[in-house]
Amino acid sequence: MITAEDFTLLPEGRAGTAELTIVACPCCGRHGVLEPEARGVLCVHAETTTVLADGMLVEPTDCCVLPRLG
Repeated sequence: MITAEDFTLLPEGRAGTAELTIVACPCCGRHGVLEPEARGVLCVHAETTTVLADGMLVEPTDCCVLPRLG
């Protein structure tokens, strides 16, 4: 089963039962969710979730990379 989530359609602030915080992206201004990553911080605008036999695979399909400060 594959599901898609588009955070650009949600208003800023807390959203849903997953306790997500929707923010305006500092790069492009669209709404998204901030997620830390090795390259910096991602502002994820959309993602897909695939349910596998041994867990879930969540992949961003639309995001901006925010460089680490300092």
